[in-house]
Amino acid sequence: MQDRSVATINNILDAARTLFTEKQYADVSLREITEVAGVTKGALYHHFATKEDLYLQTIYRCLAEVKETIQDSLHKSRGEGCRNRLYLSLASFLRLTPESLAIMRSIRRNINVFEEPVRTELIRAYQAALPGQIELLLSEGMANGEIISMDARLLSWQHVAVVEVSLHEYGRERLGGPEEMADSIVSLFFNGIEKPTNS
Repeated sequence: MQDRSVATINNILDAARTLFTEKQYADVSLREITEVAGVTKGALYHHFATKEDLYLQTIYRCLAEVKETIQDSLHKSRGEGCRNRLYLSLASFLRLTPESLAIMRSIRRNINVFEEPVRTELIRAYQAALPGQIELLLSEGMANGEIISMDARLLSWQHVAVVEVSLHEYGRERLGGPEEMADSIVSLFFNGIEKPTNS
């Protein structure tokens, strides 16, 4: 019985993820989610009290996946340089499914839908999943003398902002697959845009 319940929850969350990435939060109805998930409204309400609860669980599920992906990459690349570790962690993030990446993009777009304390909790979860881990990596790079000393938290958010912009369709068309995108973003981050002068 428990396996069936887990399967039902996963079906609902998968359907919600698909619909929330295709449409704005306000445009998704619970009826649509039940149809895509192949469950009754009663089954949905048994596991999720409201649309907001379902949306939040969809986001938290995605954030857990992102956090684990980045942690795994950073763990495997211990001992390597800061630049390469940033590249590897970004490439692993960019290999996530398009729907997971779309959910990540939707968080900022929909953050004002939520009231306190939900909004603050969501921001904390986002911080822990992505910029917080990049902040630690950059702090290590500063401590090792690999990069200049500055505010690592601000720098991590700047990096994430460049990644988020690059995830849009135009950026994906121009920058290519995960490895090419990661290389382009990390190169921009480390080298800037100034054209090298011949000396």
